[in-house]
Amino acid sequence: MTIDELVRRTLREWSAEADVPPGDLAGAALRRRRRNRLRMFAVVAGATATVVAAAVTVPALVHGEGPPGNDEPVVAVVAEPDPSRETAADPESSPPKTLVAAGGVAAYSFYTWKEEKISADRQVMKLTWSRYNRDSGVYERTPWAWLDVVRGGEAAVFLEEIPATRVGVLTGRGAEVRWIALERPASAVRMSPDATRLLLTNYSANPDESYIPVDNGQRGMPQSRIGFTVVDLDGGRSVFHAVAADQEAGFGGRNDFQWSDDGTLVWENHSSASTTRKYYDLEGKERPAPSREAETHQRAGLSPGGTRLAVESPDRSAIVGIQDLSTGETVPLAAVAGYWIEQAVAWADDERLVVWACERKGAQVCVGGEFRNRLLLVGLNGGEAVPLSGFRKNSQQEGESWTPVFTDR
Repeated sequence: MTIDELVRRTLREWSAEADVPPGDLAGAALRRRRRNRLRMFAVVAGATATVVAAAVTVPALVHGEGPPGNDEPVVAVVAEPDPSRETAADPESSPPKTLVAAGGVAAYSFYTWKEEKISADRQVMKLTWSRYNRDSGVYERTPWAWLDVVRGGEAAVFLEEIPATRVGVLTGRGAEVRWIALERPASAVRMSPDATRLLLTNYSANPDESYIPVDNGQRGMPQSRIGFTVVDLDGGRSVFHAVAADQEAGFGGRNDFQWSDDGTLVWENHSSASTTRKYYDLEGKERPAPSREAETHQRAGLSPGGTRLAVESPDRSAIVGIQDLSTGETVPLAAVAGYWIEQAVAWADDERLVVWACERKGAQVCVGGEFRNRLLLVGLNGGEAVPLSGFRKNSQQEGESWTPVFTDR
């Protein structure tokens, strides 16, 4: 495959799916197989957590099956940030067995996916989550249907099933799980950047179900999203806001809400001539998009120092570009040390990026196909690329690929 062919294909697919920013190329393959339910899992589009409180008082958290409203406060100690900035890699494994981390970020969790038939004409997409265990030093599979790991890797929030009527809060190694009962069922949960609130996307039915295609035909499932709930962990306040899915946006299935970078707004994927995101305040009122934040589909987004933005390359010499926000100049980020860069995943620091990249030999780009790729640590000024994981399989079969979720260390 030539460079021009790869870039043209990628840009065409992004254009066709402009309402759903691709989390990774494996996800794009998944969407091509299931056009009737264009969707993006919240974990691949959301921003990473940035600040974690040392302790929070959570009056509304309750243990076991009881309803919220426990009068005795529960102090939930959240893990301190990991001070380490050393690179951790497992270049021979895909998915990794040991921690993948670089600079200020780490993949404390990852997920694989599998389509399961549930009736004669329906199927459901199920994610299998793995989480890094500091005690064992390896990733361990979890029983949870949805997971968001907080900065430092020890605290986490999760859902037992999709949809779920309660959310679990795990506050550290060996800590007891505390439960928050939900007024309306939810199918996704994310901790706020300052680790004081939860954002849950509410659905009346499982958004991961779809019809099985028959004779190459596609039938979309009814859209079931009903809104979002914000839970204030410190005060115990839980408020639901009704925001139905846009019936004209083309989303069949998931359209989860995400936190804005500073945690003051939430956003959803949206298809229009002017934007791919629609923003709301925490009261459910539509608000203008923050400057820069909605200007890119690259998952890495803004650099830690706020000086650079990972964007789409303005020409076909590359897929990824790095924009200097002081000058507005964008420099394509293409090949490095035998690899072709496909997506900017996370900033390790202001000078280094974690990226998905495929192998390149001479004029041949993406040896084995664009979905045979691995995580690399690359510098913006060139230099050696450091492999962080093994190569993902170049296959569209369920359960054969994985997606990392990077969080601040």
